[in-house]
Amino acid sequence: MVSESRDGRIAPRFQTRIFGVFNTDIDLDETEMLMTNMSLGGAFIRTENPAQPGTPVTLQVYLKPDDPPLSVAGEVVWWRMPGHGDPSGMGVKFNKIDPNDLERMKAYLAGLVEADLFGD
Repeated sequence: MVSESRDGRIAPRFQTRIFGVFNTDIDLDETEMLMTNMSLGGAFIRTENPAQPGTPVTLQVYLKPDDPPLSVAGEVVWWRMPGHGDPSGMGVKFNKIDPNDLERMKAYLAGLVEADLFGD
């Protein structure tokens, strides 16, 4: 049985440094981002231009520079504007991901666990 953590998350978070872009349904212009932590359920997106809570977003996540990006649909659940704490960005809950992209994400996270346990 899966239980929630004290902070309400179902899946464990992993520290990352993943580059990508995001856009909203309202503004199709892409905004650069850095994903600094991620789980199978969501991520913290570091950006100087976070979207407001409740905003649907589409993330294009580059796990490896030469691989095609993962495309993940999500919703902003909280934000931190520049000048109101460090770092600025937004918490995104993942809502929809292609099954093949989900397998790539699982493999990436499994690699992080392996590297943490056994070294690089």
